[in-house]
Amino acid sequence: MKKLLTLATLAVLFVFVGCENEVTLETPDVSYTVSSSDQGATLSLTWDEITDADGYFIYADGEVIDTVTTASYDATTPAALYEVSAYAGDQESGKDAVDCGAVETGSLLVYGSGDPSTDHPSGFGFNAAGNATTYAISDQANWPYIDYWIHSVSANEQEFASPNQASTPFNDEVNTTKNSGQTDYDAVTICDAPGGYISPNTINANAVYYFWIDPDNDGWGTGNDHYGKIQVVGVNGYAVTLKLAYQVIAGLRWCVVD
Repeated sequence: MKKLLTLATLAVLFVFVGCENEVTLETPDVSYTVSSSDQGATLSLTWDEITDADGYFIYADGEVIDTVTTASYDATTPAALYEVSAYAGDQESGKDAVDCGAVETGSLLVYGSGDPSTDHPSGFGFNAAGNATTYAISDQANWPYIDYWIHSVSANEQEFASPNQASTPFNDEVNTTKNSGQTDYDAVTICDAPGGYISPNTINANAVYYFWIDPDNDGWGTGNDHYGKIQVVGVNGYAVTLKLAYQVIAGLRWCVVD
C-alpha cells in the first residue's frame, strides 16, 4: 500500500511539474500601416514582442504562409484576412487578426444617363462600410454621394465617368477606372498601381475594371483614396449590371473579397 501511494504521489508531482514548465503565450496585438514605397501593394504589420516566444506564425486566409522571429512583417500576398500568433516549441498563442477583405456588393443595376426614365439611377457611390448604392442623378440631393456615373455615348455605348465630368459637376471628386484585361473577377486580387487609370472609360460586358477613388486628385495616398474592382456582369441597352468590391483600408490596392 505504501509503495502504491508513493507511485501515485510521484505521478501527481510529475503532472504538476509538467504544467509548471508549459509556456502560456500572450496573443500578439497587431497593428498595420499601408506601405508608401509600392503605393499600397504592401500591408506592414507590427506588434509588441511576446515574452518567451521563439517566433511568430503569419497566416493568410487561414493558412500559415511564413514564420518570423521579429515583431513585424511586410504582407505582400493579397488576402482577405491576416493573422499573427506567437509560438514557443510546440505551444502557440491565440491569433490576432487584421481584416483586409474587400466589401462586396453582389449586384448593382445602373442605367446610362441617356435612359429616358430620369428616375432610373445613373450614379453610384460607396459608403464608409464599403457598400455600393445607386443614385438618380436627376436629384441634386444625391450629388454629394456619387463616386461614379454611367455616361451614355449612345444607346449602345456606355462609359464609367467621374462626378466632376458631368456638364454640371455633381461634386469635385476626380475618380478613374482601368480595364484589368481580365474577365475572371475572383482572379483579380490587387489593383494596378497608379498609371493608366482614366475617365471616362468605355464599358465592355464581362470585363473586370480596377477603380481608384482619388477625391483630391493628388495622387496615391492613405488619406481618402480607395481602390477596388468592378465586373460588368451584363449590358442591356442603357441598363448595366455590376458586381463590385471596395477596399475599406485607405490606400491599399488589395481587392480579395471576404
